[in-house]
Amino acid sequence: MQRMLPLNRIFVVFLSFLFLLTLISFAEAACGGANCSLIRGTQAGVTNKGRFVFDISHRYILQEDKQRGSGDASEVLVPKVDFEGRELELDHHREIRTINQLTQIDVSYGITEKLTATMNVPFRNDRYHEHDDEVTPSTPAGEFNKVDGTEGFGDITVLLKYALLQTLKHQFVLGAGVKFATGEYKLLDNEGGINEPTLMPGTGSYDAVLTGLYIFSLIPSRLDLFTSVTHRFTTDNDLDYLFGETTTIDGGMIFALSTIVSISAQINARISRRDEFIGTPVPSTGGEFVNFTPGVTLAATDNLSFYTHVQIPIYQRVNEVNLVPNYGLIFGASYGFDAL
Repeated sequence: MQRMLPLNRIFVVFLSFLFLLTLISFAEAACGGANCSLIRGTQAGVTNKGRFVFDISHRYILQEDKQRGSGDASEVLVPKVDFEGRELELDHHREIRTINQLTQIDVSYGITEKLTATMNVPFRNDRYHEHDDEVTPSTPAGEFNKVDGTEGFGDITVLLKYALLQTLKHQFVLGAGVKFATGEYKLLDNEGGINEPTLMPGTGSYDAVLTGLYIFSLIPSRLDLFTSVTHRFTTDNDLDYLFGETTTIDGGMIFALSTIVSISAQINARISRRDEFIGTPVPSTGGEFVNFTPGVTLAATDNLSFYTHVQIPIYQRVNEVNLVPNYGLIFGASYGFDAL
């Protein structure tokens, strides 16, 4: 049975967004944010009425640093989620390395001057994975495995964003949307069982998303400060697996060096709750992650731009033990045009 979204929790988080963003607007400063909520500038706020913006990006994230809590670990033994046997097998395999690559298309359309619809389409979610399988006291080395990575179409998210405030110096946007279960989440491992849920292209669940964004133009058309907050409310999939709810907070600045070159610097923070399987907390899931992300954008024309960002971890804390990112790269292109 899928878990329903509690309305009181949605209401509390929504009020928290308003409170946090109001404090930040008075301070004219930015707070923090996370890996998957990187602000690129092309899809952040609302677009003009009748204008389309197409964005294609590719992300590369290497994970091979072993960590216990917020410190180093000598090895990472994590559980296996046995969907067929309906149980968690603790310390089942030793994590070695994961390489996450995601190619995504984002499309935005200005329905009115204040209302924009956005669709995020992760059409290639590629996860290369290495681990030592079947680790037991009698076979502590386990059996090396590098064939259980996955690749496929991910989960589509549709958002509506509305500008509550839109002046020369201020833009305050609230958004709400749904993440659909369009990605594969029952791919099999080399033994014929359902693979690790965290390696799947999709989650198998329908989730609700709330977002808030504030942009302050300190020097209009030259220097923008921004902050954003996003929360994802998750539900169980039909395998009775619940991915932990996630809050992301982003803050930083975008500075135009010229009409062609802009630079950016931001802090991205992500707070993830622990996953659950049949109502039981899953070890080695969830945590807090903070990255520093510098970036460069080149405007080839008035409608076409190219960008690249590097994500550098500055704080990471996991529950129990897990692999954490060494670094992340993102590069992409954005094209906009008026349909009307």
